[in-house]
Amino acid sequence: MDATKDSCTSELINEKELLEILNNVNILEEELELDDIEVTSKDIKEIKKQVFKNIKINKKQNTIIKRITIAAASISFVFTVGAINPALAEKLPIIGSIFKVIEKNVESPADYSKYAASLNEVVSDNGIKVTLSDILCDGEGLYVAYKVESKESFKYELNGNEPLDSDQLLENEAYHKVNFSDNELVMGKVSGLDGKFIDEHTFIGMKKYYLNSLGKEIPDNFDFEVKITSLTIPVFYNNPKNQIFNGNWAFKVPVKVDKSISKNIDINYKTDNGFSIDSIKVTPFSVVINSTNPDNEHYNMKVIDDKNRNLKPDSGRSLDGNKKINYFGALSKDCKSLRVIIYKDKLEQKETIKNSDDGYEEVGDSILLDKTISIE
Repeated sequence: MDATKDSCTSELINEKELLEILNNVNILEEELELDDIEVTSKDIKEIKKQVFKNIKINKKQNTIIKRITIAAASISFVFTVGAINPALAEKLPIIGSIFKVIEKNVESPADYSKYAASLNEVVSDNGIKVTLSDILCDGEGLYVAYKVESKESFKYELNGNEPLDSDQLLENEAYHKVNFSDNELVMGKVSGLDGKFIDEHTFIGMKKYYLNSLGKEIPDNFDFEVKITSLTIPVFYNNPKNQIFNGNWAFKVPVKVDKSISKNIDINYKTDNGFSIDSIKVTPFSVVINSTNPDNEHYNMKVIDDKNRNLKPDSGRSLDGNKKINYFGALSKDCKSLRVIIYKDKLEQKETIKNSDDGYEEVGDSILLDKTISIE
């Protein structure tokens, strides 16, 4: 008999054996430090039941290898616990994409985990371990997920001693660049990492960069380099209570660009007063609108979907030739059209303080462009 085949066959398991494996899995509350969480025997039974349902077995060929099955059961276990007992899930170690944990609760929610590549590059310095966990790029934005672990407890104080409930970890970067351009990337509007503390020693979060500032065609593959030199949990600006960790956490990682997930729509709609919508790019993570103004004055833009919901503005930049690029949050999957409005605040001088520099109040919007655009 072929030795390799015999070895593999000995690893095969059936449904009965898999059930035995799951039944022998012990969840020890004392090891997970679950003093404040109630985990019942009913929870454990339901978890095992749901994990088994999520492991598909080929009954005819009986070709599941035990090692693979146990690994799949472990992954399924983590996600099943989250559905059955969210409080227990908070105490478990993160397996897989950090994006999956935070993507619905960050400033710009989107399905990042669906498209992210796992890297898990680790750099440790001065008692802080930083893991560059996941990365993704759609040709317009670069999104990076991190896990930050500290030997020293993180603290968060604001007007006294309050819980560690911040969703932000400030960080300073000596550089953030790519290998195909001398220009630096432009960061998203959130300062630092956008995410959450999962315990007193661990923060998980993401950082967003825009590629438009590079002024070059984005290649299908490139290297991303970043050097973090400090991490800060803020109280107030320049406050001595700020918790600051200095160090050197430098990464150089490969990025594969997936431009196929972006939709480019040429619009070229222009009003008589000189405002125009040139193009729109829709990605799973953002809506990007390129426009042109008749002059270099400041104008506002808002975008409304076909359910009459305002898209969350992210940032905007002025370009050469009175052109502007505006970034908004992700669309719902069933959205078929967008309404783009360019406007300027309408001000009126207050009667009581006509000679004061701040004697004006907003009394509405002056609409300069209003166009509904199909994105199907």
